[in-house]
Amino acid sequence: MKVFYFILFSAMCIYSCKSASQINTHNHQEVSLPLQDMNSQKPLSGAPTVSSPPVFIYKTNGDYYYNVPVIMNNDRTQIVSYPAPTDLLMGDALRLPSRLVDGYLLDNKGIGPNVAFLSYTYEEYSKMQEAPSMSQLMLHIINKNPLSVWYWCGTRSDYTDIIPQLNELIEKKYMQK
Repeated sequence: MKVFYFILFSAMCIYSCKSASQINTHNHQEVSLPLQDMNSQKPLSGAPTVSSPPVFIYKTNGDYYYNVPVIMNNDRTQIVSYPAPTDLLMGDALRLPSRLVDGYLLDNKGIGPNVAFLSYTYEEYSKMQEAPSMSQLMLHIINKNPLSVWYWCGTRSDYTDIIPQLNELIEKKYMQK
């Protein structure tokens, strides 16, 4: 029975990881869900539907691991989303991306294909009393186009042990171009 579930999970993952060219970014929608339409699901017995956070893995064209991400508009002329300093913490730990094999990173913050990185580090920014002004944030952008690879790999609930499972997908080259 375990073999059946492993094969089923593997097949689901093979068809669920999509590259940036397959992601619908119109009007700031980051993903289109190939396996199911979350908006069409009806709650069972009147219970509310709980959605799971999306899983994004990516590579950058520079080392921005410690730099604070912001989301820009499609023209990359304005910041449309940025974190509060407290958003960068989970308890006492920084919400840095998780390192995966082959230089991939797993997003733990909530970025999208229109991500840009600031010169502020997670540590510096998380200690601020409040976020800088929009003009200050714009001045601190160090790269407006930092992504070299971007994949959507389903939702967190699709995984039982996310980092080893994503590493396996990467190693087996199940990422679709």
